[in-house]
Amino acid sequence: MEWFYALNGQQAGPVSDSQLEELLRAGTINNTTLVWRDGLPEWQPLHQVRRGAPPPEAVSPQTFVPTSGSGATQHCAECRRPFREAEMIFLNRAWVCAACKPVFVQRMKEGAAPAGGQLWRFGKQLVLRSETALPDRCVKCNAPANGSRLRRRLYWHSPVIYVLILINLLIYALVAIIVRKRAVVEIGLCEHHRRRRHIVIGTCWALVLAGLAMVGGGINMNEGFLTLTGILLALVSAIVGGVLGPQVAASKIDQEFVYLRGCSKEYLAMLPDWNGR
Repeated sequence: MEWFYALNGQQAGPVSDSQLEELLRAGTINNTTLVWRDGLPEWQPLHQVRRGAPPPEAVSPQTFVPTSGSGATQHCAECRRPFREAEMIFLNRAWVCAACKPVFVQRMKEGAAPAGGQLWRFGKQLVLRSETALPDRCVKCNAPANGSRLRRRLYWHSPVIYVLILINLLIYALVAIIVRKRAVVEIGLCEHHRRRRHIVIGTCWALVLAGLAMVGGGINMNEGFLTLTGILLALVSAIVGGVLGPQVAASKIDQEFVYLRGCSKEYLAMLPDWNGR
């Protein structure tokens, strides 16, 4: 039988029965240490389960996490609805409500990911596996998106590549295109932020066209100031539109995970913390 045990607030194991006894004799753990084995419904002190009763229904191993009390609120990894921790169970690094537990356990047995179990928060970033469906919530305010999705094609390369700009801009552009990593995500947006995005993009395009008109007028009238002002207006408007229009941006893309910035703290608050795996 394999055991998991809590050590310094983290899950450790699995270990065999004999290894568990060695840890106890060595003083690494004691009789009050929280432990878990296949068949136990929850983590329990070692002295309560050492002799062991016949195990109840087997489920996949849980992960030990310290909680802030039964009044704390978490979002279910399957349905994304908020519940008090006392009404949920922590399975496979994710909080699951009672109604979704059978589906969640079945997914784990089949080796499939939970509906929302491939999303995490890492500081101010959203971490997700490629091709993971995002919740039907607005990434900017966490309001219901009502099925609205904005498809974003993201690119990222190591910041080291920017050094090539000092050598030659064309060389940088060619290398960046070759080595950049790609990801496609479909983010949710509420009606308010969809409308706001359209206004920003429309305004930026109008200012770009106005700037180009000023450049043309400045050249025709031989007015250098007007030409320079038009160039700056068009350039700044294009940059602002390019930054605000996409809503989210990739801060890193590797072989397995995509790191996004631009999500609201309310949206990130419903996700579990990223543990680096």
